[in-house]
Amino acid sequence: MRITSDANAHYKHLQRLAAAPRACREAGRTLAEGIHLVECAASAKASILTVVLSEAAAQEAKSLGESVAAKAGCRLMVMTPRLYNAISPVEHGTGVLAEIAIAQHALPRALRADAVYLDGVQDPGNAGALLRTAAAAGIRHVAASSGTTFLWSPKVLRAAMGAHFVLALYEDVPADQLAGAFAAERLAADAHATESLYAASWGMSPTAWLFGAEGAGLAGTTASQAQRRLRIPIDPQVESLNVAAAAAICLFEQRRRRGQD
Repeated sequence: MRITSDANAHYKHLQRLAAAPRACREAGRTLAEGIHLVECAASAKASILTVVLSEAAAQEAKSLGESVAAKAGCRLMVMTPRLYNAISPVEHGTGVLAEIAIAQHALPRALRADAVYLDGVQDPGNAGALLRTAAAAGIRHVAASSGTTFLWSPKVLRAAMGAHFVLALYEDVPADQLAGAFAAERLAADAHATESLYAASWGMSPTAWLFGAEGAGLAGTTASQAQRRLRIPIDPQVESLNVAAAAAICLFEQRRRRGQD
């Protein structure tokens, strides 16, 4: 199917998904742009509903798009560069994107596993970096508060670079449900905590890490759910760390303590 007009109904649908995370949430669909993400979605056997190609895409992107669409048995749309660029989540995209169904996961009960909880992390780049870091550290469960950006938005998907397809994601989870969902010690990264991340004894049993938005930190109701608070020692002339950087330090310190090389 070749699309040359922005009045096309299929195009308008994709345009809504590209424009607002809320539209993705309501539709249960999102957009994955780029060769790497489309390959990840296909490898993970995600439900691919539409593959979109730009007429200006390089041959590698065109071949991938055609192959993925054929294997998924889904619609293949070819657009003019102007139309494609208007819905691409990134500037100067690779010319191939996929519309995928958002994987739904029910919050577990008393699961003995590591987890991460994001509280009010609103920046899509930070949220995506956190998902990518969690997956790289071996975490497979990430929950988010209602104040956190929608984890399946196209921009978060792009920043996470495929992590979505190895994670179970839980949206709009109140902090007080964490204790029932995960049989794990709840640890909070807190710049004002008295215990040092490196000096304290922790991490050999399952953990649920709580990370708050940069600057604001954890909300009071979330902080009250933490069983322990740990501080990353930093130079006193620096006020705080980026939340994605703080998460990387905590999660890979945990991995080091467990001898996971």
